[in-house]
Amino acid sequence: VISTPVSIVAGIGRAARSGILIKGGQHLESAGRIDTLALDKTGTLTEGKPRLATVVAFDGTTEDELLRLAATAEAGSDHPLGRPIVEAGRKQGQLPTPETLDEHAGMGISARIEGREVVAGNRRLMDSLGIPLGAEGEVALSRLLEAGQTPILVAADGKLIGLLGMSDMAREGAKEAIARLRKIGIGRVVMLTGDQHGAAQAIAREIGIDEVHAGLMPEDKLELIRRMKADGAHVAMVGDGINDAPALAAADTSIAMDAAGSDVAIETADIALLKDDLGKIPEAMAISRATLGNMRQNLVIALLTVAGLLAGVFSGHVHMAGGMLVHQLSVLIVIANGMRLLRVPGAHKPAATARGGRGRTPVGPAVVTRT
Repeated sequence: VISTPVSIVAGIGRAARSGILIKGGQHLESAGRIDTLALDKTGTLTEGKPRLATVVAFDGTTEDELLRLAATAEAGSDHPLGRPIVEAGRKQGQLPTPETLDEHAGMGISARIEGREVVAGNRRLMDSLGIPLGAEGEVALSRLLEAGQTPILVAADGKLIGLLGMSDMAREGAKEAIARLRKIGIGRVVMLTGDQHGAAQAIAREIGIDEVHAGLMPEDKLELIRRMKADGAHVAMVGDGINDAPALAAADTSIAMDAAGSDVAIETADIALLKDDLGKIPEAMAISRATLGNMRQNLVIALLTVAGLLAGVFSGHVHMAGGMLVHQLSVLIVIANGMRLLRVPGAHKPAATARGGRGRTPVGPAVVTRT
């Protein structure tokens, strides 16, 4: 009776000691069967703290004016990509208040500022609004992508006036975490991002991910998760618990990063990681797999004990007192075996690096998509 519960309780307890909250035995067992892991990029594989790296203005617009208009529009959004733009704009002085503001999910933002219709977002947004990039814009866009930056295109009154290049850093320990996932048996690790493919590949190459799906809207991520499951994969999705909610809900196991203090993340995810540490993902997978193996061991012990007792009773070699003793001993063995889960190794710490800057590598862009 207790062969399975004791393993589950021990596994959940071991995970909790490392700041990994697993909602219950069902989710623990599901995580133990995962063979495909899909990860959101920004804030999961990267630091999620983009910085403004490049300002390219043209069509008679100054860099200061380009930044002022983009910052004013982005001030109305809480997307992480807009924060460094707003900070840079405010350093120049007081930003005007937009007269109107519209956010285009997964593409960008538009606003009426001092009588001008200003748009800031990705290529998809410009195409949807019929705003041409022109030869100068295409060249500038290509250069930003080649530099591994995420381009934010800015237009005013239907004409492109410049681009902003955003860069992000690969999260410390990301490469080691991906390697550990493969080592414990996660054969397929996938990056999902709203960014353009060339830019996303910069981070993927840095951290050792071979499969990248880029240029995705939230509904595209959902469809990809469904397709993977339809192909027979057991899929886990890693995100922040708020963005990418449909994909998280569709996965066999949903994992929220840095969920401490976030009721939404804890409520949404099957597994919530309280620490902002990618190493906790392979640790959670390892604990889940160890728990499944431990459950099988306990079931074998219990079934062999019952079979032996039945054989002894029918043959007349086991009487009530002896049978009860053997049964209780088997219970103690099952409990002791379950407690071994408390000794599953924790996440390995990434090697310390010198202050010279090799610990965190500035690669790749932050996601343009607003989800």
